[in-house]
Amino acid sequence: MFIQALNRNLDLQRFKVLYVTGNTSAILSRLDRRFEALEIRRGFTVFQLMTILEEAHHSLILIEHDPLLYEDAREMTEYVSHALSDAAKEAAVLLYAQGIDPFFEDLVQNAVRVFYFEEGPRETPRLAAKAHPRARENQRTLEAYS
Repeated sequence: MFIQALNRNLDLQRFKVLYVTGNTSAILSRLDRRFEALEIRRGFTVFQLMTILEEAHHSLILIEHDPLLYEDAREMTEYVSHALSDAAKEAAVLLYAQGIDPFFEDLVQNAVRVFYFEEGPRETPRLAAKAHPRARENQRTLEAYS
């Protein structure tokens, strides 16, 4: 849903947009290549993330949550939460996570608004004829181009 929202709104390029990711990203490789005005920074540690937030002078800051940053620095989530809140005074800040974890819950303590989207139930997939051999018994081939 997050990737689709970004790809469908390429007019976000009118703004200075900063995308911050941690050690890995599930989003960057799937973004539309026409999204060219996106500045990308990686925070490999909590301290690098905080420095990036302090130095940011953008209209929109998108942060992809990486729980691995906090594995050895659990006590830093409060400081990062305040840094996110401070950055939000000058820019729209969006902290994105693929799922909720204890670190994420700590990070959003100072957020003004939190939105939670969960993927709804999916339709039962229909089986293709190749996957379901009995379905082929009742099928006929039209030979219009023979």
